[in-house]
Amino acid sequence: MLDVGLLRRAGWGIGDQVLSSLSNFIVGLLIARSVDLATFGAFSLAFSAYLIAVSVTRAFPMSPLAIRYAAADRASFRRAAAAATGTAFAAGIAGGLILVAIAAVTGGALSQAFLALGITLPGLLLQDAWRSTFFASGRGRHALINDLVWVAIELPALAIILATASGSIFAIVAAWGGSACIAAIVGSLQARLLPSPLRARAWWREHNDIASRFIAEAVARVASGQLMGYGVGAVVGLGAVGALRVGQLLFGPIQLVFYGVNLMAVPEASRAAAVSLGRLRQASVVAAGLLAVGAGVWTLIVLLMPTAVGEAILKDAWAPARDLAVPIGLTFVAGMLGFGGELGLRALAAAGRLLRVTVITSVLTLVLGVAGAAWGGASGCAWALFAVAVIGGLLLWLEYDRAEAERAVDPTPGQAAA
Repeated sequence: MLDVGLLRRAGWGIGDQVLSSLSNFIVGLLIARSVDLATFGAFSLAFSAYLIAVSVTRAFPMSPLAIRYAAADRASFRRAAAAATGTAFAAGIAGGLILVAIAAVTGGALSQAFLALGITLPGLLLQDAWRSTFFASGRGRHALINDLVWVAIELPALAIILATASGSIFAIVAAWGGSACIAAIVGSLQARLLPSPLRARAWWREHNDIASRFIAEAVARVASGQLMGYGVGAVVGLGAVGALRVGQLLFGPIQLVFYGVNLMAVPEASRAAAVSLGRLRQASVVAAGLLAVGAGVWTLIVLLMPTAVGEAILKDAWAPARDLAVPIGLTFVAGMLGFGGELGLRALAAAGRLLRVTVITSVLTLVLGVAGAAWGGASGCAWALFAVAVIGGLLLWLEYDRAEAERAVDPTPGQAAA
């Protein structure tokens, strides 16, 4: 029997991710249509720096909150949430100072972009931290409302700035980041809670058994994909990289669903683990099965899509993207099946095991991805990535089985401190 509450929380996660992705697309489109390439390039680099910072803070300080406190009592969760969001805010201050220092020694549009990002980074990271906090507490609706506040402020502000001839990249980034700062303040009002940056060191000490591993895992994931793209471009040219990216673009809806489910999956799995290991395994298997079926169905939709429709969407890029639909679709299916093992590992706070698998798959992604491209171009690379997804999925489930056996013997690791 389906849990209506669980489906509702998953819906909030997917809706929030759709809003976030759509707003990022609109913002990028507005800026790209209104500025020269150099200015847009500076904004893109600033946005990439923001994404890296968000990836790190989601790994720590926010992952321990979802893993160890999702099933805690309200008072314990609020204390932990104050420490986690305060740590994210402190990380934003530290990262912002670094960006301001970089801006001081560079020049031109990039200097302006990094300066504005450095000033607003604490608010940007705090806003994302509130999103994670709301999903960890089972209140995804508040995350969606907070993102709506950000969008409602940033789009008019950017439209006004871009409509003026004097709109600079500093003003553009400041409007984008400044609106997130306002949303971060609203998030504190929604949670009726103030972040506690002074507890950042204590939060690290409390969770340093998993913190560094989760950070390393997040960095490895980002780095392997980027380095593989550069390697493929160097070996067979940028055309193959473009074909892969466009092929992956066809599966954007599946990625949106996955990211949305992932927002609430870890805290839900942690709550299941607090009930029993059997409940956690059931949740992991069901999540992986549903996502894999969704990926398989979407792959069939792409394969059966009429050529006229595909060309209307992607024009000349449709043919190379369609040629890669089978290996890319299978890669998504394999990845979704492996996600069940990853979900179980995160819920059990088995950060070391998850890092081990991530390092192995990151190396395989780089080596086999480039080797596959050298052997068969974009198609060879796509099939190599499918092989990596299969290997990674098997390793994740194997490590999950081992972590589950360990937890059955010693139930204390990963539990929240009272």
